[in-house]
Amino acid sequence: MATGKAPRDISVVGRAIYQERIMPNLSPSDKGKVIFIDIETGGYEIDGDECAAMIRFMERFPNTVGWSERVGYPYVDRIG
Repeated sequence: MATGKAPRDISVVGRAIYQERIMPNLSPSDKGKVIFIDIETGGYEIDGDECAAMIRFMERFPNTVGWSERVGYPYVDRIG
């Protein structure tokens, strides 16, 4: 489902859901895992394997707008 939100809005909403609702429930063993968040429902998938998390996310939330974070880091991937 398209939200009509601008990319900046998506990042603000996604980061807020992560920080307010999800991060407090994560454990130290989740550090480094990738999390994909449905910005409409707050539902998410988390896994140490980025592809596995993304596939499960897409199966659970088809046609949605998602946001991803790497737990404990300010970025998902690094270039270079």
